[in-house]
Amino acid sequence: MISVEVCDDHGLIRSGIRRILAATPEFEVVAAVATGNALMRALPGLQPEVLVLDIRLADGSGLELLETIAEVAPATRVVILSMHGARGYVQKARFLGARGYVTKECLDEELVAVLREVMAGDDFVSLRAAAPGVGVRERRKDTDIDALSARELEVMRMVAAGLTTSEVAERLTVSPRTVESHRASIQRKLHVRTRAEMARIALDEGLLD
Repeated sequence: MISVEVCDDHGLIRSGIRRILAATPEFEVVAAVATGNALMRALPGLQPEVLVLDIRLADGSGLELLETIAEVAPATRVVILSMHGARGYVQKARFLGARGYVTKECLDEELVAVLREVMAGDDFVSLRAAAPGVGVRERRKDTDIDALSARELEVMRMVAAGLTTSEVAERLTVSPRTVESHRASIQRKLHVRTRAEMARIALDEGLLD
């Protein structure tokens, strides 16, 4: 069987993935953890063939763990699991070394299909629900969300959702000055000035829950 580890901070998601994979002949969930810290403690000893990793964890970003994961478990193929189907997130996951990307709307048979494709070849596999407004609103020609870093995407999502600088800083465990620096970088890269403009782009790209 192909060994699978799951890292997601929602118990229902972890148990759901266990249920889905238990019905397959080739996959076996060998561990399911809720935090990035727990993942990094278990990963070196387990060396699973596949890791299903939530993009948003209670103690950090799954994307920011990808480089470390590659160092401690180089043979493990990582599939990012996310609520967000935004192209910016998908491209960042691919750039940082993930082998697949699937949104939580695409679980059950779709998740199994992605895992099979990831194990069968070397191509990046993406299965995501369409972001709100795709095909309806035309993306601003001067907007390149793919230029944002993984942390900038998180800051943009939180700011667009209405969180204050202090609230964002507390959630990310950084200083308010660092948040302001990220925000200034986001505005410069996206050519926007206001929170409303940032929120509109975040909505168009599917970054908001």
